[in-house]
Amino acid sequence: MLKVLKNEVIKMFSGKKFYVLAMTLIISIAIMAVLGKSHPQDGMNANNFVIETLFGMLMKPMVPIFMVLVIAETLTEDYIHGTMKFSLMTPIKKSDFIIGKFLFIALYALIFLIVGFVGSYIVGAIAFGLGNNGDNLNLFINNIKIYASITLPLLSFSAVVSFIAVIINNSGAMIGLGIGIDVIMMMIDSQMKNIMYYTFSGGMYAYRIVQNLNARNILMLSLTACIYITVFLILSIVVVKRKDIVL
Repeated sequence: MLKVLKNEVIKMFSGKKFYVLAMTLIISIAIMAVLGKSHPQDGMNANNFVIETLFGMLMKPMVPIFMVLVIAETLTEDYIHGTMKFSLMTPIKKSDFIIGKFLFIALYALIFLIVGFVGSYIVGAIAFGLGNNGDNLNLFINNIKIYASITLPLLSFSAVVSFIAVIINNSGAMIGLGIGIDVIMMMIDSQMKNIMYYTFSGGMYAYRIVQNLNARNILMLSLTACIYITVFLILSIVVVKRKDIVL
């Protein structure tokens, strides 16, 4: 499991995709700052800008779409091109193989969120300043809380898409379906507030109301995400155990 994770991390840093996606995030954040400067809002500062980018670009829709692309490469393309056979033909258990792959996908998601968070703060501070109030520390902590609240739901979404990736043997179809699911769930979760507590993606958009949620609501979102992660990881393991090895 850890060997699979290590191998994927090495491939990530030795390839170009990670750097291209990370740079795309940063450039998009910079573009939002330029647009914000051209249409200034009262009271805009780095703390507010972090939430603006999260709502206006990171989760709608860039990070989920980037996760679809990462999952397609990590699972679907790995199987199609036959490179997965080297891992599956080793003594490693297929369950450990899938868990290792998912840990890598989870690491990728976490890195995207960190890049978005840090990038938004730096760009926001340069473009708008930190603000004049003396509550910057509390606002910073609150922003961390908001980002943390969407981590498990993002992994839940990734687990569902990963399950689809091990079923579909066409990366183009998998990417199209994954993005389509993201768009559909975004509309459903946005229009039906209470349903977000029960869908695999609802918690990704809870940042809009997280400041008004109590501990029970946040726990419910996290528990729902954990259930989806567990169920779809198990389903992915079952599917991979039954797959033929591509030579």
